[in-house]
Amino acid sequence: MSPYRRAFMAICVLAPLFYIYWRRFAASDGPNIFEIRPDTKDAFNSTLGFSKILVINLPWRTDRRDAMSLAGSVSNLTLTWIDGVSGDQVLDKIVPGSETGHSAGAKGSWRSHMNALQAVVAENLESALIMEDDVDWDVRLKSQLRTFALASRAWLREPKSSGRRPESLNFTPPLHSVKRGSEVVGMGALGRSTIQLSTVAGADTKAHNVYGDGWDVLWLGHCGADLPDEQSPVPPLKITIPGDETVPAPKHLKPHPFSLQDKLGDEYPPHTRVVHAANKNVCTLAYAVSRQGARKLLLDFVVNFESQWDLMLQKWCEGGYDVERESSRTGPELDSDGKTTYERREATPVCLTVQPPLISHRYAKGGASDIQSQGGGYAKGTGTPYIRLSVQENLQRLTAGVPESQIVDQLPDNGKTIWK
Repeated sequence: MSPYRRAFMAICVLAPLFYIYWRRFAASDGPNIFEIRPDTKDAFNSTLGFSKILVINLPWRTDRRDAMSLAGSVSNLTLTWIDGVSGDQVLDKIVPGSETGHSAGAKGSWRSHMNALQAVVAENLESALIMEDDVDWDVRLKSQLRTFALASRAWLREPKSSGRRPESLNFTPPLHSVKRGSEVVGMGALGRSTIQLSTVAGADTKAHNVYGDGWDVLWLGHCGADLPDEQSPVPPLKITIPGDETVPAPKHLKPHPFSLQDKLGDEYPPHTRVVHAANKNVCTLAYAVSRQGARKLLLDFVVNFESQWDLMLQKWCEGGYDVERESSRTGPELDSDGKTTYERREATPVCLTVQPPLISHRYAKGGASDIQSQGGGYAKGTGTPYIRLSVQENLQRLTAGVPESQIVDQLPDNGKTIWK
């Protein structure tokens, strides 16, 4: 055989192998093994797959607007500003069911978020991400949201007409286990309603929205949530994203120095992210609303005002206002086989969240935050819980155009925690 013929045959054999290697390793840009699919590429645009990103900002807090503008710029995000409202600008007579005792902060927060929802409805936006002005995210946020989109599509993939819950809730996958030292511990009840995200099966490939169809709220930024189980007021289904290098080690999973450690680190293997129905979420740091979700929220909170905005949204997502209108879900009941079932009306909110959150509160240098967490007390510290390659922490480096390899990880596995 001539040398030319041998060379040609070698090329024919090696070229496909090189292509496979390139697709598997060299072309990967995300935090995990999930490929970029055409139906989730919109998560990479300047509004993260939503129609707009709305940031609530009090006009006189120009310091926060400056920082957020810079963070958005280095992240290639387009931000639209919503003027926040202080409590003293909200007259008691315009607060629904107004009673004495409501704090000025609660009234201002309610009106500010209502203004954001009003903008979504007035502009007839398909969706919008609403953020507060003191938040932070990972430099890999777009890749994170691409994977979240796959998980949310998987959760939403079954039809929900006639009050029927997804068929996947009846699926019992093999139990996950967590290794603690030399002991392997089963995950019990949580594991029975947990499905691992797959790139092959589960996602709704026919969905019109990048994050799936039929959702009202995607609660992407919070300072605490509970993992739902069969006794929760929301569906217990959980979609896990294993081996996510953007997730901090369990010792870092704590939103506030006075709060409890997140149970996520005890229930799932390290570096696991979990997508599930919003359950006991607190802090509305960042949440997306669909067109129908914004309309429902505006309708309900024109006539309802009780407390802090995040607690009202929590109650809304769990069907609390449906209960008061006597049109709620039937709650957890046991069927003939002794299993838990959920009956939900079409009007019941569909709210998804993610643990750890993808967007978190930034505790800036030189001052204490006046934001309280579920553990009580005022936080004193510097940094951003849950966020490893923090945009705010690395603004100077990102502005200088340094590569990702030189971005500082504020929560390394073997490093110190934010809260002393």
